[in-house]
This record gives sequence, C-alpha cells and structure tokens, in this order.
Amino acid sequence: MSQGESAAPLLDADTIAFVQRRVSMTVAARDASRVPTSARAYGCKVSDDGREMTVFVARPQAAALLRDIEDNGAVAVVFSRPTTNRTMQFKGTDARVTTLAPGDAQTIAAYVGSFLVELQPLGFPAPFVHAAFATRPDEMAAITFTPADAFAQTPGPGAGERLRRG
Repeated sequence: MSQGESAAPLLDADTIAFVQRRVSMTVAARDASRVPTSARAYGCKVSDDGREMTVFVARPQAAALLRDIEDNGAVAVVFSRPTTNRTMQFKGTDARVTTLAPGDAQTIAAYVGSFLVELQPLGFPAPFVHAAFATRPDEMAAITFTPADAFAQTPGPGAGERLRRG
C-alpha cells in the first residue's frame, strides 16, 4: 500500500499522541544484501499534516543504520509502550537523514522525560534512564519519512494486522 497525496495519512490524532511520548522506539533499516541494522530512537515528531514522521538517533550508535537509510531510503520504526505493551510499526521507503531542526533538541528532552515517567513504575530509577538516554545534540541525526504502511504489533490476536487509513 503506497501513500499518495490524496490518501488519508496513516497518522491520526490518537496515533500521533501515542508515538511521541512514553514509548520505546527502535529504528531498523537494511543494506543492499538485506542485512538488518537497527538503533534506539530518542524521540519522534510528526508533521502538522500528519503525513511525515521524524525520529532521532545518536550518530555514534546508529552509523550503520544511517548509512543504510542514505543508500536505499527503506526504514521501519517500532513504537511500544512498556506499561501496556501497545505496539505499532511504521514502514517507509523515502527516508532521508538530516541534521536537527530548531526545537528538535527540546523534542528529544521532552521525550526522555516522558519515557522516564513511563519506566519508573516498572522499577527503573531516574539515574538509569538518564544514563541510558544521555546524548549531545551535536551527535544526533534526524530521520524523516512518509509512513507508507503501518501494523498493529501489540501481542495478542491482532498482532500483525495492517492499520487502516483514517
């Protein structure tokens, strides 16, 4: 399923709220031989029209992933809320790597704070979360793509089902 300009975006208001806060984010790509690469993301923002998604990764940990995205544009991002296991996956074929835009460092900081709130009831103390998500803005890269396909991945009977457009 390809996203055309006239198609409704995959990202409705509920989905946008879900992907931006209190979720674990993993970004995956592949090289020309289809060998996968992945990295943790440090936040997400969605364009005003709900058609593009941007996730943030640390360049030192994501060098192979960034190279693969620059080579072929294929990307998948999984968002999962630890306290509920609600999980969604989005795929795109037009991913591009850029530097942070104004306000992105604040988006990353807000995400880390919200993920801390999510993890503390599960027994993860603040110093652990802050250490796990310690980054410098000059080390971050932004990956922007148009979600062309989306799947429910919450464990249970609906896992793997394609999400419908609004």
